[in-house]
Amino acid sequence: MNPEPDAKLAAALHAELRKLPPHPAPAHLVANVLAALAVREAGAWWERSWFEWPRAVRQLAGAATGVMVATLIAVALLVLNLDSLSAWAASASEAWSVASALGNVFALLGRAVPGPALAILGLLVAASYLCAIALGTVFYRYACQRRATA
Repeated sequence: MNPEPDAKLAAALHAELRKLPPHPAPAHLVANVLAALAVREAGAWWERSWFEWPRAVRQLAGAATGVMVATLIAVALLVLNLDSLSAWAASASEAWSVASALGNVFALLGRAVPGPALAILGLLVAASYLCAIALGTVFYRYACQRRATA
């Protein structure tokens, strides 16, 4: 199935549509649009966007949302077992110790390798990243280009 319309059909359709007389807009269109805008403007504040609400109501809604989130967290902590919470904290401390060890390795490498070599390495990494983005863009454009049908 060809998603592109036939050029001859499109030209013929365009020519026929150009032969039609211009169709004027109804005389009452402007009045109807202005009336609809007036009704929308006169609507209640809660029917509008949140950013158009009065400042005090927005602040109250934000506080109520914060209270609800805190209540949900408190209920979730009460429902959860404290043993599982302490196990989660232990795994988080293990992850922190691994991250700390990796940070120490990078700090040691930073002191051992001279500055210009680190700068060159950083430039190579940045250039490789930019080349990967460029190649991805080229391949994407090639894959998604419209093929000319004969």
